Amino acid sequence: MIGRWFIRVFLIFVPLSLLCVFSLFQTTVEKERSSSVGTLEEERGPQVELEFWNTWVHNEPWQEIIFERMKSFEKVHPEIKLHMVAIPHDEYKIKVKAAAAGRELPDLLVVWPGAEMRPLVAGRSLSPIDEIVDNYKDKLIPANKLMDYAVGGKQYAIPTVVNFTSIIYYDKALLMNKGYPHFPETYGEMKQLLIRLRNDGKIPIALGNKAKWVLQSCYLSTIGSRYTGDKFLAEAIRGERSFTDPEFVSALRLIEELNKMGAFNDNMNSLDNNQQDDLFIEGKSAMVIDGSWALPKISQKFQGLLGLAAFPAVSGGSGSATSLSGVTGQGIAVNADLSPAKKAAALQFIQYINNEITYKKLLQSQILVPANIPVPRYVDPVFKEMFELTSRGIAPVYDAVLPSDLIGTMNKLLQDMTTRKGFGPEQVAQVLQSKMDEIRKGQFDSTTSDNNPNVAKKEEAP
Repeated sequence: MIGRWFIRVFLIFVPLSLLCVFSLFQTTVEKERSSSVGTLEEERGPQVELEFWNTWVHNEPWQEIIFERMKSFEKVHPEIKLHMVAIPHDEYKIKVKAAAAGRELPDLLVVWPGAEMRPLVAGRSLSPIDEIVDNYKDKLIPANKLMDYAVGGKQYAIPTVVNFTSIIYYDKALLMNKGYPHFPETYGEMKQLLIRLRNDGKIPIALGNKAKWVLQSCYLSTIGSRYTGDKFLAEAIRGERSFTDPEFVSALRLIEELNKMGAFNDNMNSLDNNQQDDLFIEGKSAMVIDGSWALPKISQKFQGLLGLAAFPAVSGGSGSATSLSGVTGQGIAVNADLSPAKKAAALQFIQYINNEITYKKLLQSQILVPANIPVPRYVDPVFKEMFELTSRGIAPVYDAVLPSDLIGTMNKLLQDMTTRKGFGPEQVAQVLQSKMDEIRKGQFDSTTSDNNPNVAKKEEAP
C-alpha cells in the first residue's frame, strides 16, 4: 500500500515541480527581454522627427547616392524619422530667407557658403556644429575646405561636394571639323571660333540665364578673375578696390561682346541652366558653360567626344589664365532653435551623410568631393580630365563671397545688359559700386548696435 501511495505522490508532484520551474524560467526570460528592450529604448531615446529642406529635385546621379545614404541612415537609426522637402533651386533660396525672417526654418537645410549662409548666421538662425568638426578637420577633409562653412571661428556645415562653376563643355568632333583639334588657348582665338560657328548657323554657346545667376556664377566669376586677380572681391568689400576699376569693367565688356556677337541662343533669358545643357546634349550648340555638377548628365551623351576646357587667357588680365571659380557646396546646416534631442539626432545624420563611404560613392559617380580620397582607378576618362582641369587653381565664386544684396543687384544687371539697349558695362559697374558703398555703410552702422540680437558681430558680418 505504501509503495503504491508513494508512486502516486511522485507522479503528481514531479510534473507540478517541473511546471513551476518552467514558469519561473519563462518569467525570468520575459523580464530580461523586457529589461533589454527598455535599455535599448533608453539608449535610443524616443523617436525624433526631423524636417529636411533641400534642392534635390532632378534625380541626378549624385542625388541618388545621397538618397540611398538617407534610406540607409533610417534603417540604422529607426528612432530618427526624416521628412524630406525638395524645392527647386531658385524657389528654395527665396523660401529659406522668408522662413528665416519668421523663425520658421526646418530642422535641417541645405546651405551654401559665403554670402548665402552668412545672413542666416548673422540672424542667429543656424546652430554651430563644433561638436563634430574635429572628426573631419585635417583628417577626412582639409581645414581650408572646411573654412568655407565657418563664420566667426564657428563651423556651421560640412561640405558634401566641390563645385567648379565655369567648365566649358564642348563637342570635340564638331570643333575638329572646324579645324580646332584643341580648344582655343586665348580669348582672341575663341572669338574667331564663335563667329565661325554662328556664321555656319550653329549656336556657339548654349545659355540659360532665366534665373539670372548663370552669367554671374558661371561666367563673370572666372572671367572677372582673369582680369582682376583672385583678391579683387575681398578688396572691393573692404573698400580698397572698386567695381568701376578698369579691370572689372573689362570683364563686363567681354560678356557684353559675347552677347553682341551672337554667341548665345536668342531665348537665353527664358531657359534655365538645365535647359541650356539640354540644348548642348541635343546637338543644337557647340558648347555650354556650366558647373562641374553637370558632367554626369552631359557625359552620358558623348562617347569619348566630350571636351572640357577652362575659359581661355584674356589680353591685359592680371589674374591666372588657368584657374576656375569654385567653392564647396551642399552643406547641411542645423536650425538654431532645436531641442537638445533634435540637435543630437541632426548631428548623427550629418555625420552619416558626410562620411568616407558617401565621398567614395560620389567620386565613382563623377562628382568632385572635398575629402582626402584618391580618384578611383576605374572611372570615366573624362572625369579624370575634369579632375586634372580643376587642379590648376581655384578662383572665388562671386555669389559665395559678395553680400547677397549685392549679388541680387549684380544678377539683375547682367541680365539687363543682354536685354536693354544702351545699358552697358560702365553703367553696371557704377550701380554695383554704389550698392557696395551702401552695404558697407549699413554694415558699419548696424554693427555698432550691441542690443540687436539679429545683427552679427562685426567679425561675423559678410
